[in-house]
Amino acid sequence: MSFVLVISFMVLISTREIVCSLNPIPSIDSKVYEQTLFELHRQLCPVDKYHNLFVYHLTNDVPGEAVLAPFMIDSLYTKTITTYFALYGSYYNFYYSCNIFVIDSLEDLEILSPFDSSIKVILFYPKWIQSEQNVSYVQELNKGYQVVYEPDYTLQIYRWNIFSNQRTTIDPHNITIPDEMRDLYGYQITMYYMDYISLVMTFEKYFLEQVASRINATAIVTDDFSKAIDIMPVVTIQNMIYSWIIPAFGTTFTAIVVPRAKPKPIVSILFDPFDLYVWITYLVLVLTMAISISLFGKLLGRRRFMEIVLELIMMCLAGPSRAYGGTFENRIITLFCLMGIVLVSSYQSLVISFMSFVRYGPEINTLEEIYERCLFLDNEFSKFYNFSTHSYGNYPRLNLVCNIVTGRDNELQTFLMGTILIEDRHAYAKEDYLHFVLENLRIAKKKFYEYPFCLSVNPHLRELFVFYIQAVVESGIYEYYYNNKTRPSMQFEQMKFIDQLVNIEDLLLLWIAYIGGMLLSILCFVMESIVHKENKGHLTQR
Repeated sequence: MSFVLVISFMVLISTREIVCSLNPIPSIDSKVYEQTLFELHRQLCPVDKYHNLFVYHLTNDVPGEAVLAPFMIDSLYTKTITTYFALYGSYYNFYYSCNIFVIDSLEDLEILSPFDSSIKVILFYPKWIQSEQNVSYVQELNKGYQVVYEPDYTLQIYRWNIFSNQRTTIDPHNITIPDEMRDLYGYQITMYYMDYISLVMTFEKYFLEQVASRINATAIVTDDFSKAIDIMPVVTIQNMIYSWIIPAFGTTFTAIVVPRAKPKPIVSILFDPFDLYVWITYLVLVLTMAISISLFGKLLGRRRFMEIVLELIMMCLAGPSRAYGGTFENRIITLFCLMGIVLVSSYQSLVISFMSFVRYGPEINTLEEIYERCLFLDNEFSKFYNFSTHSYGNYPRLNLVCNIVTGRDNELQTFLMGTILIEDRHAYAKEDYLHFVLENLRIAKKKFYEYPFCLSVNPHLRELFVFYIQAVVESGIYEYYYNNKTRPSMQFEQMKFIDQLVNIEDLLLLWIAYIGGMLLSILCFVMESIVHKENKGHLTQR
């Protein structure tokens, strides 16, 4: 009997346990978490700017598991959901992606240390973490949008504004992301700019001041690199791959400063109207006519070939000096004389037109001309381009020395920046130096590594400056600013012959040219006479 009672009691106990294990788990309304977190992500990270989504799932709580469902089925974003932060913890993933951290412990906050306020971060964590008094943990929480859930299934969304040092509360039922860039509460935007550049390229400072005035910030320009820098101009982006560089206004390039071509002497107007090809063509014409006359001429055809050539040259200079006849000779010599008149008239017209400006030698512009006609100082830059060099202390002539400099926009801006580096106590030293440079040097048309001028902007100000830089570029304010700015009126202009004073040397050259022409005519006449006498003596002997 006692055995039966024991068995009955055991059955009752086991039956009760089975009934207790079948009680349902309390249901959690996960839609509140899903909808809130999903809508916050859509507004904070629009798909056109942040196409990648990284979800770092570091929790085992039921709410943390529930919020993953809408992200799994969303097809607009490229999603990466992982529990291993170290595999994807790179700056590229942080900055160019939207990052959601689902955490449930204080240790998980340590992985937020490389983040800053510019990175799009959403933190989903339980309410009890906010009760932690550790300052370092609180600072980590302030780096993103905080979605805090409580045991009673309510949500709160917080955002720490680094400019106002205040916490903003966002209604989870009517989510609106505040525009923190509208008011920076006097934040000091510091731009590093070297003095010798900022004194010439003043638009960058003007641009910073205008932007700061619109967003309630303070613009500071300094050449002290030890301070906290928000913006820094990039002189050249050659071989640079940094992602936070913003293309801005103007251009930068590596320029080759070459000597200007020197003006030719005034006597050059006597040689420049006709080039070598014209004289070769004229000589071929004379030889062709001499051959034709020697073969088919009636009177001149009886003379020697050299005598005919000299007679044709004399016809061009002073007209015929020998008798000629026959239908063929009359027609061909008449045409030749008319061509000589046209040739001399064209020559005179070109000489007169060349007197309206100074004839200069060829400028150095192409890469081939730089290699052939330039000598650079022997340093690493000239060796990089494989230019011809000269050693220290062995300075060649001024018309051979070339330099490699970094330029901005145009020739005048580049030379003005170099002028600021001149340290001289004389009042007009810089003006004299600029005048000398513009008169004797120029920038070759061939440029290297020509890029848009760029600004390196801290990530938390990047979107703001991208907007204003694009507005400046599209509106043309940059060009208008410098076109209407007072600048030194030192622009090199080629002089004209009529503006130059004719000195004794120039007159001497003209007299030399005149005497040379007379001697040439006399020489031709003498040679023609000698040939004529020899031909006459030869005929007499026969």
